[in-house]
Amino acid sequence: MREILFKAKRKDNGKWVEGDAIHEPIGMSIRHEKNGMSVRVPVDPDTLCQYTGLTDKNGQKIWENDIVRNEEGDIGVVQWFEEHAAFMIWNKTKNCVCYLAENDFSKIEIVGNEFDNPELLEVE
Repeated sequence: MREILFKAKRKDNGKWVEGDAIHEPIGMSIRHEKNGMSVRVPVDPDTLCQYTGLTDKNGQKIWENDIVRNEEGDIGVVQWFEEHAAFMIWNKTKNCVCYLAENDFSKIEIVGNEFDNPELLEVE
């Protein structure tokens, strides 16, 4: 079974936090474990990303909105496509979309994300 996990940027310091996403009347929070206790942290809902259940060639978790590079040097961004009910990679270099599962993850590397590294998506 795939692990359901989210991450988002904390409102207080802008750092990423991983855990369960909670929509509360006061806004979005992430619940995570800290020193053996469950802690809720208010987050910016615009930065909420879901874990795809996959890892790249370095063993890093692949998240929605991650920017990835393949062995050919193509740059792409991981996105959820509602019409396909799947995470896919929008290849900015070749201007095409491919299913995430069609990729050999031993050849894909996370190089950043849309929030921290938008300049990586400026492909000619």
